[in-house]
Amino acid sequence: MTYLVPNYFLEDKPHTVISSDSLFTFVYMSKRSKKVISVRNTTHVMILITGGNKVIRSNEREVNLKEGDIVLLTQGSYLMSEILGEQGEYNALLVYFNDDFIMDFIAKYKINLEGEGVNNLIYFSSGKLLQPLVSSYKLYLNQELEQQNEIIKLKTEEILLHLLTKDKPIFVSWLRAISLSSKDRILHILEANLDLISDIEDMAKLARVSKQELRTKLKESTGMNSKEWLDSRRLEQSALLLKNSDESIGSIATSCGYATASWFGVQFKKGYGVTPKAYREQNR
Repeated sequence: MTYLVPNYFLEDKPHTVISSDSLFTFVYMSKRSKKVISVRNTTHVMILITGGNKVIRSNEREVNLKEGDIVLLTQGSYLMSEILGEQGEYNALLVYFNDDFIMDFIAKYKINLEGEGVNNLIYFSSGKLLQPLVSSYKLYLNQELEQQNEIIKLKTEEILLHLLTKDKPIFVSWLRAISLSSKDRILHILEANLDLISDIEDMAKLARVSKQELRTKLKESTGMNSKEWLDSRRLEQSALLLKNSDESIGSIATSCGYATASWFGVQFKKGYGVTPKAYREQNR
């Protein structure tokens, strides 16, 4: 099973969720499990480790995290996550935010994004300054204050500014990754999770927008409506896999979101004029 976050936490109503506005949501999570899980995030996230140990694996790297560490991920990241240690205990503060929050942060503090290289996953080890910042963040989450949302927003900015100072090139590479994908945020999320999409309702849920907003955004970006875009991307991805992989046609059908291999064959022939098997033979 693949968990979509923060969708999963918001829908299941975890014991503590603090949402300041539509720009970002804060979730406190405590897990007790040793199994490896698959995770995909639909918004950007900062994870503040407050207890236990965990390993996160992406396509690019593997990161071992301990108490006091901080990891930052861009939206659309696909991860394998595993709690370490005999006790199997892991505690973290999960801070989710969308493009608007990050772009406002960049503008507010006049951060120069010029340069090369992007990083979708970065992390910072625990340190004398970082530990009290994380402890302070958790303290404010547990208070009922009149201006709690604004305080939490400022605490988030405080930690981000500290990380910027700690390693500017690495942190800016993460901001740059967000900036470059910001214009096509919805497309970026949908492309990264194509195999989880069965219909337009799934698309809207993944992007966390209404069906009307989804339709409008896709029309502006691609000139296609939601169904046209989904059908087109499924066929493009399946054609790529047929040419460049040894996966079975049934497996390709499933990974591209088709209910059955026979239905995939019908749709593929309609789009490319030949069956998937013939297409593979012609392009090998």
